Amino acid sequence: MFINSLRTKLVNYDRFGEHRVNGLKAVFILEILFLINLIYSIHTPYFYYFYIPLTAFAAEVAGNSLKDKFTLYFYTLLGSTISVFLFGMFSPYRTFFVFFVFFYAILIYLVAIYKLRNMFVPAPLILSLASYSLNYGSSDSNFYIAINHAMQTLLATSLVMSALLFFPRLYYLWIWRNGFYDVLTRIEELTGKITNGVEVEVPIIPGTIVMDRYSRMLSRRMKVFSILKITLLTLDLVMAVSYLVSFQKQLRAPYIAFLHRYVLLLKESCKLKKPLMIKPNEDVIFRETHELRTLHAIILSWNYLCLNK
Repeated sequence: MFINSLRTKLVNYDRFGEHRVNGLKAVFILEILFLINLIYSIHTPYFYYFYIPLTAFAAEVAGNSLKDKFTLYFYTLLGSTISVFLFGMFSPYRTFFVFFVFFYAILIYLVAIYKLRNMFVPAPLILSLASYSLNYGSSDSNFYIAINHAMQTLLATSLVMSALLFFPRLYYLWIWRNGFYDVLTRIEELTGKITNGVEVEVPIIPGTIVMDRYSRMLSRRMKVFSILKITLLTLDLVMAVSYLVSFQKQLRAPYIAFLHRYVLLLKESCKLKKPLMIKPNEDVIFRETHELRTLHAIILSWNYLCLNK
């Protein structure tokens, strides 16, 4: 009973599974770092080998595509390595260091504004990690020790980037399907209310954002073109349903009821990961309205996706 209650709370908090996948990804990366450290016994690995790469992982999470994720993470690690090195080398010169930190922070944000917009996410992480490194200032003020620590961070960076390349993208597909299920659930609720004559407002459906984001993180081996097609058609269906909500007094009730029934059936098929078969005598009804034609195209693409795994 406790496990079921905990699971329900977790699902309600993390509806699409993004936090769970990011947590799994962080553990996967940590295990890789642990394995290499176990083999080679890196000297004083805590801050430079473990802490910096894992803290910088917060920037990777903010990416909306695989390219963004890799770019953000690379900028954060490279910027942190350089910043930690410079902070360590200049920290013994107290007066100069105060001015250096001030102008260095301005430089980073100027680069973010005028050159690399992606630097806005890494910038605070870079500066915070460099500031935290001052706890080790006595050792990092030595050039050769600081270089050795920088090499540890660069080694960890290469390991983490490699681990991210091999992280299974099936988890991204799982998040995408959760987003698809969420959209179908919201549309089913809306069409049900419209069918019953209940006044509803134009919906805001966050699942569409999740579908769009994660459909662009999948490989071609995962039938990505069908997934992209379903995503675009689902966005079109949401817009069409928003139109229905705005003009529900002018609707033909039988078609809305038909739309509602097949959205419900598709939602259950999505949950079970099974195709949805359309009755031959009902196939012609899907040609009657734009919403039904869109839903029909989604069902066909979903069936293709399920039957060609």
